Formats: sequence, structure tokens, C-alpha cells
Amino acid sequence: LGAIPLTDGRDAWNWVAGNPAPVSGELAHQSNLLPGLHEHFFNFASTPLAVAGGEVLFAYVHLDAANPPSELMVAWHADGWEHRAYWGANAINYGTNGTASRHFMGALPSAGQWVRLEVPASLVGLEGASITGMGFSLFDGRATWDKTGKASSSTAPDAPVAAVIPPAPVAPIA
Repeated sequence: LGAIPLTDGRDAWNWVAGNPAPVSGELAHQSNLLPGLHEHFFNFASTPLAVAGGEVLFAYVHLDAANPPSELMVAWHADGWEHRAYWGANAINYGTNGTASRHFMGALPSAGQWVRLEVPASLVGLEGASITGMGFSLFDGRATWDKTGKASSSTAPDAPVAAVIPPAPVAPIA
């Protein structure tokens, strides 16, 4: 993808093969266990992810059962970073709540298991957009992230996807 891995200076790109085992491929990326806001992200993908009308964006996440965050936020970079969805508390003050720049999706998912988060691209202003980056933000706690991308609808979780996978120190995860 040619993307550049970045962090907020507190979090990191921690590649893990276990605890938990990845849901897809050989490695997943895990946040540091920290209080407050911490995030890692990537940008400047040389092959943008084109999002069509009616598509959903997804990310697999596994919240640490012993140290769950109070909020998790996923952000996408297309014409800027003003495309975000969040679950849980409204503690991360990016964008304007109730708009495509900070859209509430509901309660935190269950901790201790892999969960597929889905966001209709229309809710975060990304229909017809080309995504070049993605951010993974937490308030408190720790989470592990895996396969991300887009699908034609939320009713087809295993439908073919054009995956947006952050840069890895190993061969790309399919």
C-alpha cells in the first residue's frame, strides 16, 4: 500500500500473533495499555480505497477484557481526517458530535472476543471518496485490531472486500 505508519507519540504499532490470535492472517496490531487518549494510524496509501455508494466500512476489534477502553474511535482520511465513528463514551473530542466528523455508533462492543465493527460509508461522508489513511483511537484501555476494509453491505460479512491494511513488518495480510 505504500502507507506510512504514525502514532500520537504514546501509542505504537505493536504486531502480535497471539493474546489474542488474529482473526485474519498471521498478525494483528495492538494498542499500548494506557490511560486517556492514545492512537495509532496510517496515511498516504499509494493505492487509495475507493468507496462506492451503499458500501459499509468495517474493522475487526478485540477489546482487552481486563482493560477495556471507555471509547474507541475509527477515523478515515480521504479529503482530511473529518470522517470518524465512535463507540462508547463521548470522550475523544475530535470533530463535531452528530456529524460525519464524529458519528456515534452505539455502546462499546463486547470485550474478550473479536467483533466486526461496521459503519455505513454514508454516515461518515465517504461515499464516492478515496481513502488513503485510517486511525485507531482509544480512550483508556487496550484493544487489538485486525482486518479492515469495505463491503457491499452489512449483511455479507464475508463478501469480497478491498482491504485497507496498515503497513506491516511482514508480508501483507490478505
